Amino acid sequence: MSVNSDQNFLGTLTDKEYDVEHEKLEIIRKPISKFDEFLPSQKMIERLEQTLDLGQKISGADASFYFHELKEAALMEQGYDWYTAHPMAIAYYGVSPYSLYHPEVIKAYPEDFNRNWRKAWGIE
Repeated sequence: MSVNSDQNFLGTLTDKEYDVEHEKLEIIRKPISKFDEFLPSQKMIERLEQTLDLGQKISGADASFYFHELKEAALMEQGYDWYTAHPMAIAYYGVSPYSLYHPEVIKAYPEDFNRNWRKAWGIE
């Protein structure tokens, strides 16, 4: 698998690792729980939980999802609706919208991701 080499694919999160914090994971769970039927988001939460449980760090798509969801939740707390907060959160970190889900999640739920997602991650 060849990850997109576009400099802006992971924006400010490129080549960095981060800790997952329990309190921040709870912040992420709240808005995502409104979209229970979207299994890829639930799978991303599971990935973050596992990383936290193992004391590991996140990077790449996991970091992109984690920080995106945190920023989106903060913007929605300020009164923005999801349709406004979502692109604002993407722009805040300068990431590609295709960076928000890990390739394993994209492969596990192909019906939820079009070819642009697979192309971005070099999955075919």
